[in-house]
Amino acid sequence: MQDSAEKRPRPPPEPPAPTPALVPNRVSLLGARTVGAGGVAVAFSLGFPTLSARVAVGVTSRFDVLVGFDSLYGLMNEARLGWRWSVLDGGPRWSLGVVMEASHAFFLRSASVEVRGARYVTGRRNWNVMPGLVGSFQFQGQRARRLFVDARYLLTVDTEPTQRTPLGGLPPDQVSASAWTFRVGAEMPLSEKTSYFVSAGGDFRGHSVDADFMPVVSVGIVTGL
Repeated sequence: MQDSAEKRPRPPPEPPAPTPALVPNRVSLLGARTVGAGGVAVAFSLGFPTLSARVAVGVTSRFDVLVGFDSLYGLMNEARLGWRWSVLDGGPRWSLGVVMEASHAFFLRSASVEVRGARYVTGRRNWNVMPGLVGSFQFQGQRARRLFVDARYLLTVDTEPTQRTPLGGLPPDQVSASAWTFRVGAEMPLSEKTSYFVSAGGDFRGHSVDADFMPVVSVGIVTGL
């Protein structure tokens, strides 16, 4: 009896439970890919020269409303409002869009006592308009990194102009200036809705009292709600 029990064939082992497929991460706030109708994404970043917060709300499948806040660590605080339109959609791999943001900046120090302060570092003035183009490209894979490029024209309007030249007379009521901004970076997905990102670039300015070129770098996180 004992020998027959030992010779009885053992049942085959149960197959392992199938691993659920990873859901691809499509949540982007720095590139051209929109969050979709009813979608919401938020991003926070820390860097030089500013820290920032952004919110994107999807109005349609290709159009987002953008709300943002930038700060030169309290020396300048800038409220932003804009939109992002995904003009060309290449499926999950690439997209190209148009972005527009307008902002109002508040400075801790008045322009009359500031020499190379918040205005010099950020290039911002009281009112700013920033139209531009953004592009995205995502590598293959459910958690593949997503590259982005952001190029914009910056138009500033200074309502507190000062006269730096002796005997130069009274300054005008307002002064406008322009610049070009350029950013490149990558979003690295951590989960279905959350990614961390790095970004670098610079501002090329035309205002005579600003730095001709200011490097910009930031790291942060973006997540969908």
